[in-house]
Amino acid sequence: MHYFKPLLNLLVLILLLNSCKNVAKEEKSALNIHANEYAKFFILSDSSDKFDFQIVDSWSSSYKNVSSYSVDTKSASFRRVVCMSTSHIAYMTALGLEDKIVGVSGKQYITNEVILNRINNGEILDIGYEGSLNYELLLKLKPDVVFTYGILGENNIYINKIKELGINVIALGDYLEDHPLGKLEYLKLFGRLFNCSNKADSIYNSVKGRYISIKNVASRFADRPKVLLNAPWKDVWYIPGRNSYMSVLINDAGGDPVMSKQGESRSVPYSLEEVYQESMNADYWLNPNNYSSIEELKNSNPLFKNIPSLKSGKIYNNTKRETGQGGSDFWEKGVIEPDVILNDLINIIHPELNSAHELVYYKQLK
Repeated sequence: MHYFKPLLNLLVLILLLNSCKNVAKEEKSALNIHANEYAKFFILSDSSDKFDFQIVDSWSSSYKNVSSYSVDTKSASFRRVVCMSTSHIAYMTALGLEDKIVGVSGKQYITNEVILNRINNGEILDIGYEGSLNYELLLKLKPDVVFTYGILGENNIYINKIKELGINVIALGDYLEDHPLGKLEYLKLFGRLFNCSNKADSIYNSVKGRYISIKNVASRFADRPKVLLNAPWKDVWYIPGRNSYMSVLINDAGGDPVMSKQGESRSVPYSLEEVYQESMNADYWLNPNNYSSIEELKNSNPLFKNIPSLKSGKIYNNTKRETGQGGSDFWEKGVIEPDVILNDLINIIHPELNSAHELVYYKQLK
């Protein structure tokens, strides 16, 4: 009867495995996953005692890597925060959390006057960025968390260095979200992290409602003017794909982005000659890089003076609210005001609205 003991052990093991499976099923069923409406690169879920979220590695070409985080819902929320992207400052400010910000990355890129004043007063410190990060200063700040952005390649090394210092790091890909309301939806993530989900949801729903209303107005126009985007960089002209952030905005405003590739989210490189030929059909020219006047564009390339939208003065740039040092409120506060940006665009592309709307993020080049 020596086989009895091994058999008994086997039966116990089977019972334990079944028990574990049942527990796993119970835990899975208790987990509440919150589906996003537009954002693709984060996932929220929670149970009775913790809040979980996952960040999809949106900055790689595979989109397969996922970073998982878990926060005890009973513990105090983050009190000292470092924001390494101006968009993260915008999310924090929208939720009334700017007092929690103790560090930023690159003062020259920030447009928020409250944050700038606090930097000048020494209440917020500039820790630099990526390869020139001041780790000693970062340690001095004793942050509970650093919000940063993920990018491909060696530039991500700084993230691991921060982690090695024992500091929580959350790398977000909000800047790569294709839909304007997808960028806005990161308010929900910040709302959960700082225990103010009701406020985050309220802001999100209000802005989304206004955005959709403007989009519905634009959809009534039979005419869809053609819109040329960007300007060449070293003889290469990058045109956002049809599913990209900028092309979605143009489409929702009742326009048709020239040469925007169907099914593509990222910008596609074309030769200057290719785009120049198609520019002859464009009714408007938007976002011509950092050019601030028609004269600058003409001087940059003699061909530009022949482009119809330039000759007619129908050329606008999203640089009305910029820092002068490379920063732009279009990419800061604009992430939580897609409705305002869309309103700018519909008034540019469809002047037949006869609206008295004053452009907020855009300006017409002279």
